[in-house]
Amino acid sequence: MDRRTARLLNGVLALCCLALAFAAVYPFSTASPHAENPVDERFTVPESDEYRASGAIVADSETALEFEGAVTADGGRYLFIDEGDVRTEQYQASPSDPVYSRIVVDDGGSTDRRREQIQSDTDRELLRETRTDGAVTFIVKQESEDVADDVSGAASVVVRSLYIVEYEREADTAQAATAYRPKNGWYEGRETYHVTGATGTVRTVGDTTDVRSATVTWDLTKSVGTYAELALGRLAGKAPETYDLSFEFESGETTVNRPSWVTDARTERSGQSQDAS
Repeated sequence: MDRRTARLLNGVLALCCLALAFAAVYPFSTASPHAENPVDERFTVPESDEYRASGAIVADSETALEFEGAVTADGGRYLFIDEGDVRTEQYQASPSDPVYSRIVVDDGGSTDRRREQIQSDTDRELLRETRTDGAVTFIVKQESEDVADDVSGAASVVVRSLYIVEYEREADTAQAATAYRPKNGWYEGRETYHVTGATGTVRTVGDTTDVRSATVTWDLTKSVGTYAELALGRLAGKAPETYDLSFEFESGETTVNRPSWVTDARTERSGQSQDAS
């Protein structure tokens, strides 16, 4: 082997070693999260005059948000939201009718603040307060609000939580839908994060971005920009957080029944008014 060839080979080997050393520290490329797509290409909640929707965000087996809601064409609205230590149930017979809410707060010291918030709001009236099994329940009547907006808002929170990863698009002709699979990788946001174990599917209506259903899971490690930081974090016991997201949207005819606690509150309120007169 002549000296020129040897020098060339040594140069190539040096570059390969440098590339391998660089790859051990920095990822070759980063993925773009769904949030960076143009607005008209991002997942959205379908628009419908009558529908039922549900969804959940679970982080490391703890529920961050779970909801179930319904909106009917004749005006009935219903929404249940579970935020862990606070569960809120709302019912409205029509957009022009009062909203009745049942708020259950775990007795962890925040009940006094919740009561003050309700009583200081001139649009809300505290109808009843009870304490049972380590929790306080508030029954509240409120004017000038459309629960349909709250149902749509809760659905949007879950759908937008899908934005933090990238998806691979594929047609699902059998279900007249488009399927999206979440992708592993390094992502650049306000901070770099690493996603592994991404599985599941997001299905949209036809060829639109309106989400019909979603069941996805991934493991996310925050604040890591290099493989070294990832490895050191795991050695220090910093395990990835596991996220489970689910969403269902069904448009079409549905019904909303008045909960029994609303009937009880209205009956009790009517009795108090008669006694006062």
